[in-house]
Amino acid sequence: MTIKRPSMGLKILAVVSTIGMALIDLVGFLDTQTDSALGCGPDWPLCNGKIIPPLSNEHVLIEFGHRVIVGGFAIIATVFMVWAWIKYREWIEARVFAMIGIGFIVIQSALGALAVVFVNPPAILALHLGFGFLALVGTALLTAFIWQIDRLALGEASGLTFRARPMATGLRWRIGIIWVYTYAAMYFGAYVAFRQAGEACSGWPLCNGQVIPPLSGNTGLDFAHRLVALGLAALVVELLWKLRRVEADRPDVRRGTGWLLVLVLTQIFSGAYVALSHVATGPYLLHVGNLMVLFTLMSYLALQALRPSAKQLDWVNSGTIPSSSPAAPEHTL
Repeated sequence: MTIKRPSMGLKILAVVSTIGMALIDLVGFLDTQTDSALGCGPDWPLCNGKIIPPLSNEHVLIEFGHRVIVGGFAIIATVFMVWAWIKYREWIEARVFAMIGIGFIVIQSALGALAVVFVNPPAILALHLGFGFLALVGTALLTAFIWQIDRLALGEASGLTFRARPMATGLRWRIGIIWVYTYAAMYFGAYVAFRQAGEACSGWPLCNGQVIPPLSGNTGLDFAHRLVALGLAALVVELLWKLRRVEADRPDVRRGTGWLLVLVLTQIFSGAYVALSHVATGPYLLHVGNLMVLFTLMSYLALQALRPSAKQLDWVNSGTIPSSSPAAPEHTL
């Protein structure tokens, strides 16, 4: 099979789409956190009854800006994903990532419209943010796949060639469990934020001056949020320790997990910054931005832990796709 290199236009569109989807999530969180969701009133798709409203205050500016960003980048990302799907339709990665990205863009947009027409509870608002992150992940993984294809076409080792090397079943399961845990932790954190419980534990690392505060109401939610973050750090440290045995064969996963640990620690300390700043907007956006990078990297590691298709294995074993070293036997943990 001749590997088709992605054009420069496709690669540029991929990067712009990924940045755009991240910007949509950030501005969407800012929109909700500043109580700007009704800045355009109960109207949708119009804003205060107009196509372009007077930008009279910050709430109108944020909500209208959010709608413009969503509409513009959703179109750009959809064009990119359809283009990549058509060009690389023989690769299951291209089809699956495009479906994830496009599907969750549609779902997220629908939930955003419903949030304007109806007053959504915190659980639905958290779900809205979680779906936005999944739309980002679909776009970002498709972008990463385009770069893997590009390197493959140049005869260089890429993430696809690393995936052709066996990985212990136990390691694959660990990575999958951490992905689920990360998504659940992300949803829970969003729920805490939308419940306005992010300041229930004043101070850090103590909560209201106590090691273990009363576990009720918003205080219990905020304290549980901190414990969930520590649990994620423990899981990533344990995974990094297990991966020391496969570092030579799977440097992609080992190196990625090292960066994941850095991002988890950054997430914890940015959360401390949020608490010490009394939930200021800037620190909160930094916290959410770091989380987007963390979850995207975790999703990439989950992809790299998957077994390649039989067709991809045939290409590697036949020498059609170059590999930097022979496939190693599966390790037993």
